Amino acid sequence: MNSTGRVCARCAKIKQRCDGDAPCSRCARLGHICEPQRPGGKLDPKTIAHRRPRASRSRGGCLCCKARKKKCDEIHPRCSDCRRLNLPCQWKASPSSPSSSHPSLPPSSESSLSLATPDPISPSDHAVDDPIGSSFPWLAVEEIIVPVASPCGSANPYLHNDEERSLFNHYLHIVARSLSRSGDPGGNPFLSILLPMAASSDTVTSVILGLSGCHWKRVYPGIWNRALARQGKALAQVKQLLSTADGQSTLEACTTVLLLCLTELCDGSSHAWEWHLKAASALLASVGDSSLESTLEGRFCLQLFRYLDSMSTISRCKPPLLREDAKLTDLTANKSICSLSSAPVDAVSGMVPALLELLGMVNLLAAHRSRRVDELSELGFRTAASHVQSQLDSWRAEYDSAAGTDYETDQVTTAFEWAVRLRLHQVVDGYDPHHEMVETAVSPILNAVMTIPYGSPVEGCLLFPLVIAGASSTDVERQMLVKERLMVMENTLGFGHISHARQLLETVWADEADCNWARVRYSLFPGMVFV
Repeated sequence: MNSTGRVCARCAKIKQRCDGDAPCSRCARLGHICEPQRPGGKLDPKTIAHRRPRASRSRGGCLCCKARKKKCDEIHPRCSDCRRLNLPCQWKASPSSPSSSHPSLPPSSESSLSLATPDPISPSDHAVDDPIGSSFPWLAVEEIIVPVASPCGSANPYLHNDEERSLFNHYLHIVARSLSRSGDPGGNPFLSILLPMAASSDTVTSVILGLSGCHWKRVYPGIWNRALARQGKALAQVKQLLSTADGQSTLEACTTVLLLCLTELCDGSSHAWEWHLKAASALLASVGDSSLESTLEGRFCLQLFRYLDSMSTISRCKPPLLREDAKLTDLTANKSICSLSSAPVDAVSGMVPALLELLGMVNLLAAHRSRRVDELSELGFRTAASHVQSQLDSWRAEYDSAAGTDYETDQVTTAFEWAVRLRLHQVVDGYDPHHEMVETAVSPILNAVMTIPYGSPVEGCLLFPLVIAGASSTDVERQMLVKERLMVMENTLGFGHISHARQLLETVWADEADCNWARVRYSLFPGMVFV
């Protein structure tokens, strides 16, 4: 309300109500010079020439704030926004710093950008207000962010250009951490074992670059061409390695084939992993378990193969390659796996070996369920299923009596165990989501999942339990819980097979009137693997 009757010249010019203050609220808010209206209603030319003062802009702000179009307080080495949101804080190089030789390439090991290591996220980090992109923000920010060079990357003689150095750095700082279930870099076999092999092998270097590109192509599709070229090169070099009758060459070829298999599985859109896995099985058999167990590289190959072999059988309903010749009667043999309960958790699978063995038994049972053609075969099938169930119960009793696993590993083990139990129930009794066993299994799975913090090293073990629990959930709240966690994992882990799993579940939920999620799964994603 204007009680003075005064109208400033600018408000009169634009025909807006003026409050009559000096300066008026409009001019004060917009930063204009507030002058009284002159006779004739014309503005002073000097006033017309006066422009609104430019808002102060951050000229030296970090690149992350510029990419997000946010004002940066320019606090070094890490601004407040990047610290609050747990984003990598990069700063533009000084003019004297070297720059990349090609403007279209992402920053490489010779890049002039510096990277502050993101703070680890724990359940008590209430200041983090972006749970999806906060713990691993390289997938949450559109700006391509590459870690700084490391001595391991610079020592590798098989990196020939900036793109390859960027891919290798991406593997060192991001991909290897996503693949390992160990939070200790020293206990990460994808670093401690593969990096020395890559430093002396062009083949292993090539397959590592392909794996890195598979992870990175989601936010930087242009890098995939270079990664795909090195992946094809690795495949061609395997043939040369196999022509050399040397144990080390065979082990190097086996490592390469397993990483090719892992790349295809994590991509989620290819069936070539089946051929790679079969080739790895033949190579491992030619070397022999005793020879493999004698070296770190051999043990790593065995661990990776057993993990991929067990997990790859879930959607195929086929026995693991390690049990390829097994019969249904083998499940009823007097063989206990309780001794595996005390075996240490490896950094590849993140679980005790007994659980993978039990999953393999369930999948062997699934491969025989279509052979129930009469009462006798039905009786034999259910007898074998009862034996697997008793093995699960015995393993759980043995596991509870043992000690030594940390809390997160124990929760992942619980979620995985109930997923195996629910999988066994579905193999034997079908996919009825209203069966009482479904509620018995889904509830502990989701309770365990909610205790695992975002970005945990063992988060990758949750994919199989989440898919099993989500496909059996008819409650919208549970479906949203599973979907939200998968969306988080798409960013914290970053591989394409996770988004494929989420799309699979969304299709199942949309088709819940039919309630036949197995039919939907096999028709849409016949090669889907929940590694």
